[in-house]
Parts: sequence; C-alpha cells; structure tokens
Amino acid sequence: MDFESLLGRQLKDDAVVEVLDAHDMQVVYDFDRSHENLEDVYWAAAQASGFQLRFDQDQKLDVVFLYIEASEGFRPIARDDVSIPLYESFDEAKQDFTRKGIPFRESPGEKWWIKGDFGSNTRHYQFRDDSLFRVTLSTKAA
Repeated sequence: MDFESLLGRQLKDDAVVEVLDAHDMQVVYDFDRSHENLEDVYWAAAQASGFQLRFDQDQKLDVVFLYIEASEGFRPIARDDVSIPLYESFDEAKQDFTRKGIPFRESPGEKWWIKGDFGSNTRHYQFRDDSLFRVTLSTKAA
C-alpha cells in the first residue's frame, strides 16, 4: 500500500475511506479533555494489519505508524504491503540516504533512529538492537 500517497488527505477522502473499510477500522475522536490547549485528533488503528493512522484537528491524515515488529497490541505489518524501503539496519538507511542525497537527521550517540526529509513528508525509521522496529510517516508542518 502506498501510505505516503494518503498523507495530507481528508478523513472522508475516497482513498482513505477505502482503507478504513478494507481493514474494518473505526475512527476515534481524541479531544482535549483536560483543557490544556492540545489539538483534537482522530485515530484509526488496524492492529491486525500492523498500522495506525492519525488525523489532525482539520481531519487531514498527518501521521502513519507502520509496526514492523509487534508492539503495543499491533501485529507486524506485512513487508510486501509497504511501498517504501524498509532498511534492515540503521547503517543501511544512512548509507542509502547519503547515496541518494536525502537530507536527514539521526539520533545522537546510539543508532536508534534516522529521519529522512522527502519534501512534503518525512520518514522516521526506529531501530531496536539494530533491527527495524517501526516507521513513522509524517506530513511536514506548514
């Protein structure tokens, strides 16, 4: 699935609704109960399929979490269902970003995350014991 093409789309966009329906996903409204001036967000989780969507207060999809390893009640996503590169190690990701001229930031010290800048969005790769654990796709703040 091309998750990056969904970033920035509205919750009621046909392509988004198709994903929600295909994975029997419920949308949960998460509002600022404690009056701390936090933005309201909407969540849709596909735990059995290994991904979660977050929509901002304007109902635009701004974050996609891809669970490469089982975590937080999510099963691992099928790697064949992901259209972006899934690097086997931090070093492999860094080498690929460098070779392709992709601007990136990385965790100081330990090699536990690297975040590439892909223009309108970012890809944040998290590693645990030098093994890919989770990927977070995000729109860039305007």
